[in-house]
Amino acid sequence: MVQTPAARTTAASPALGGRYWVLLTGSTLSSLADGSFKVALLLVAKATTGSPALIAGVSFAATLPWLLASLPAGAIADRGDRRRIMLAANIARGVLLAVFGVLCVLRVDSILALYLVAFGAGVAEVFYDTSAQAIVPMIVERPLLPRANAAQQVADQAANQFAGPALGGILIGIGAAVSSFTSSGLWLLAVAGLLLVRGTYRAAPQAARSTLRADVAAGVRFLLRSRVLRSITLRVGMTNFAGSAVTAVFVVYAVGRGSVLGLSPAGYGLLLTVSAVGSILGGLLVAPLRKWIGDRGLMTANIITQALQIGVPVIAHDAVVVGAAFVIGGIGVALWNVSVVTVRQRLTPPALLGRVVSAYRLVSWGAMPVGALAGGLLAEVMPIWGVFALMAAVTLGALFGTSSWSAARIASEESE
Repeated sequence: MVQTPAARTTAASPALGGRYWVLLTGSTLSSLADGSFKVALLLVAKATTGSPALIAGVSFAATLPWLLASLPAGAIADRGDRRRIMLAANIARGVLLAVFGVLCVLRVDSILALYLVAFGAGVAEVFYDTSAQAIVPMIVERPLLPRANAAQQVADQAANQFAGPALGGILIGIGAAVSSFTSSGLWLLAVAGLLLVRGTYRAAPQAARSTLRADVAAGVRFLLRSRVLRSITLRVGMTNFAGSAVTAVFVVYAVGRGSVLGLSPAGYGLLLTVSAVGSILGGLLVAPLRKWIGDRGLMTANIITQALQIGVPVIAHDAVVVGAAFVIGGIGVALWNVSVVTVRQRLTPPALLGRVVSAYRLVSWGAMPVGALAGGLLAEVMPIWGVFALMAAVTLGALFGTSSWSAARIASEESE
């Protein structure tokens, strides 16, 4: 790994360092824009069409890039300057949402336009998120990674899942154009924050690089050789498939007259924010819980809490009860995210991290568009609660095979 002298000074410090907090501020603004944008897009889709399958198509388009672009994004993150890739991705999203805002002003109502915007923003998200995870170990030293990842989790959930959905629900009530321009402005503010992060963040010198195809293959091989990472990847693929199937049609269950919950767009955004309350709480609880039950316990807890969050709407048709389940699910998400990111950073050489993250997400996040498509199609032929029940069962199925996440196994692979 090649760092600037300033970067090495930060890594040697017992503190996370000023540049980490500047990076976190920019990432938080980006997460706020993302959370607002995604909720608003689904609400616009519901106002445009009453078909659950077409509405779910927005989630499919937004997550499809994880199947199509994750592997090359990882290789590019390991070849290029990770900060510059993040800057380019946020500029692209800011410009795209500004263009969409103009279309909204011109009253161009098209489900196809929603799909194109969702897909374009999704491609930028793939490159941004892959580089964002790979850059953290270049700024903070290895023993501080759990702390840095926990702070990132709290900030991301507060912005992406708490403030973002609430903001999106409120703004869409004012107008789709206002919502789009706001998200565009937030992404461009995030660009300004990232410009303040000094240093060069390239993983390897130019002479050490091979072809893009060989780079991608090296990341995939490393992931497949690791029993720990391979097992985690498969199980998060199952839970993300189920969660995405539910998320893609939840707006039909929750919003408007005739829906089960009968919420307004603002009420829907507020309901989604309570998951972030749990995630923020979970981020604060990671350190003590990790000492008590270890990384395997934290990750296993997430599977159980996600099944609860998905399954409660089957039997409870009250927004308060559903919201309580979302809080519990949010706690599990935080426990999972901090643990998995930290384990992956511990087991992966820095020069390979971008490619391993992308190979992991090809399966884990690539399952999301497939889940969104499945959720939409299932909702056309069965009750919404039936989709929820089926996906809760799929989530619980991920409990099998978690023995490979033991502390001894993780330590063994780390020492190899």
